[in-house]
Amino acid sequence: MPLDKLRAMPVEKILSFRRNPDPQQQLGQQTEDLEDVPRFLPSQLLKGEDAKGTNRRMGDSVPEEALRLPPPRRSPVSMRNLQRELYSPSQCMNVLKAIVVVATICVMFVTIPLYRRQQSNKETDLKMILLWNDPTLTGGPAHMECGCLITTQRNHNDKAFDAVVVNADHPYSLKALNVTNLNPDYYLVYAAKKPLSLQQGPTSVLPPFNLTMTYRLDSQVIWTDYYFSHPNLARRLGSFEAPSNNFADDMPDSQKLRLEIELKKKSQLATYMTYEVDESTLPQSLYLEEFRKYADLDAHHGCLGADGCSPYHFMLIFEPTSCPDYVPWDMYLAMEKYVVPVLIGGGNLTNLVPQHSYISSKDFSNPKDLISHLKAVAGNPEQYRSYFWWHSLYKLRQTIQPYCALCTLLQQPAEQRQILQGFSRLGLVNWWTEYQCPNRSTTFL
Repeated sequence: MPLDKLRAMPVEKILSFRRNPDPQQQLGQQTEDLEDVPRFLPSQLLKGEDAKGTNRRMGDSVPEEALRLPPPRRSPVSMRNLQRELYSPSQCMNVLKAIVVVATICVMFVTIPLYRRQQSNKETDLKMILLWNDPTLTGGPAHMECGCLITTQRNHNDKAFDAVVVNADHPYSLKALNVTNLNPDYYLVYAAKKPLSLQQGPTSVLPPFNLTMTYRLDSQVIWTDYYFSHPNLARRLGSFEAPSNNFADDMPDSQKLRLEIELKKKSQLATYMTYEVDESTLPQSLYLEEFRKYADLDAHHGCLGADGCSPYHFMLIFEPTSCPDYVPWDMYLAMEKYVVPVLIGGGNLTNLVPQHSYISSKDFSNPKDLISHLKAVAGNPEQYRSYFWWHSLYKLRQTIQPYCALCTLLQQPAEQRQILQGFSRLGLVNWWTEYQCPNRSTTFL
């Protein structure tokens, strides 16, 4: 057709065709090269296929089920990455941790009942000690290394007790003892760490005590917070050798070093432990008032802390009683802290502590003379060092488990127990009343 015969088409019509194409014209432009409906679809979704398997064309309607296609398959690279991740060290470690956790839980479920049965069997074999009125033990029952169980629970697992310890240092009453589960041959133990008056004695108690455990050396069981022994043997000593002038030759190097370190800390003269001020402690207050006229004094609640009582040369120990066998607790404390005790009052400590390990106020007529002596000793390093000679031969031990001596006695067969034979009620009365303990001092001056 000649070009001049062609009619021009308006621009608006051309744009209209582009925006809204003719469906019949668009369908006619389909070619055989267009993609078929995917063959990976399940056969039940291809309802439009004929018997010959002819596929639908893109223009045909697709069933709704065909729109929910399965996820695409992973590529080979993605599969290799997944395999590397599954078998990586971190993934293997996580799996191993999970296995360990599961195994631990299974083991716990198996062993906890066995442990409980074992503990129950152990308690059956343990000797049982009931602390009747001791307020210092808190919490549940305690297993001692020496092989006993101590408790303040009067009905612990309904087990019978082998010993009931009554601490006479605290108020007590035995009214409920008759309803307590006790073995037929149990011990009712009279215990005391401090001197007692006749009004606090055990003679009027029913049922009667049949075992004594006190600070007294004639007790069936000796009970103190500290005791002296040889360095390599924990047995309590009842006598001591005379002081040695060449004690440093017998002292181990470690002990020498410790002593020198402690002596270098000394800078103050004396201290004492605080006390409750009342009518009974008036003699102590009057003595301290006289003492302060000639020297400065410090008071402490204890010797805890980094240095504790180490800066002091001396510690004043007040003891109003003169009971035999009794060593004040703070005297032991001073000796443990490398401080020389100054005993004001008290009784005869021969065979209770080593000689020349403390200073007694009884050797001086008044506080002024005592202070003069203390200042002279503190100013002479060699003389002061001589009060620690006993470290070369002896060791001061603290009683960590105070009921182990009683426990050891209970573990022995009844016929082999080394206690006073025939200790009847009359024997207890004699033991208590024949003990000569002078009255408390009314003055230290």
